[in-house]
Amino acid sequence: MNAPKYQWQPSSEEIADRHGIPVDQVVRFDQNTSPFPTDWAPSIVAPMARTLNEYPAASYLPLREAAASFLGTTAEHIVPGAGADEIVLLIAKAFLRAGNRACAAIPTYPLYEIASLQHGAEFLGIDRIGPKLEFPLESLGEAAETSEVTWLCEPNNPTADRTDDRWIEEIVSAAKGVVVIDAAYAEFTRDDWAPLVKRHSNVIVCHTMSKAFGLAGLRVGFSMSSIDLAQRIDAVRPPGSISSMSAEISTAALREPQRMERRVVRLTKERGRLAQELTKLGIRVVPSSTNFLLCEVGSSAVAISENLMSAGLVVRSFPQDGQLARFLRFTVRAPHENDRLVAALWSHLP
Repeated sequence: MNAPKYQWQPSSEEIADRHGIPVDQVVRFDQNTSPFPTDWAPSIVAPMARTLNEYPAASYLPLREAAASFLGTTAEHIVPGAGADEIVLLIAKAFLRAGNRACAAIPTYPLYEIASLQHGAEFLGIDRIGPKLEFPLESLGEAAETSEVTWLCEPNNPTADRTDDRWIEEIVSAAKGVVVIDAAYAEFTRDDWAPLVKRHSNVIVCHTMSKAFGLAGLRVGFSMSSIDLAQRIDAVRPPGSISSMSAEISTAALREPQRMERRVVRLTKERGRLAQELTKLGIRVVPSSTNFLLCEVGSSAVAISENLMSAGLVVRSFPQDGQLARFLRFTVRAPHENDRLVAALWSHLP
């Protein structure tokens, strides 16, 4: 059986070469990463450069402790990984095999389906409801009753909404197996998942340093769960998938979250401004709890995205046979970059 593969976006260098533009003119509105530079990190990196001949300690205890303190738990509840993506893959490896089932409300992050299928499980995607893409509580609850893994993305990528806590409790209570809450954007909603983990032994929460913390290049994530589930995930974790520098910088960032919090405030304010500017263009902007905006631009969505890319503005489009065929997704970036996007859209909208 051929395992499904994640479809990678072209690099900025490839896009620049394809369209004959300078690479510094390429802006990534497609990856939901932070526009803020990490000017504070070199002071941490410099001393570590002398010890790159050695492996990192495989336990990553300082990183676990820093993550636990940030989340309001203890280190034995934390499992580190090379980004939330590796955590998702480890969960699938630990809890799924041929004959099992996994489920999720779709559209959502495609890696859940890919990871499930790679381990031979059936994946049941439950369509969101109607033009507002509402959460399918009843149907997903029924699917969770027969699933070894239920995937929830909260807030959801790409729809940018956050499911009501009462509905999440219903899903968790109904689930046959583990419920995985991908909290990649939790800092934008100030979510605190530690109480849910304490109440329910079948909940695993995934976090990342890539979004609000602005450290996507480090590839660091971690899970929070009961000790029993953490041990099962840790049992299939490779010993050194996070580099020494990545672990050190992430630990420092988690110990000083005020830097991240200030940037979240700035991005949230800019998200509102960008939404207003896009609305002036006649675009329907879906309310967002994240650092991106899902926007309905019409039947020319793919053509618009291709025209924007030729100008160095890379946005996220969606399959033409899916629920989001008429939509594009825009990461909220720095004001001058967002202004460039809006100006380009004035030219490229039908």
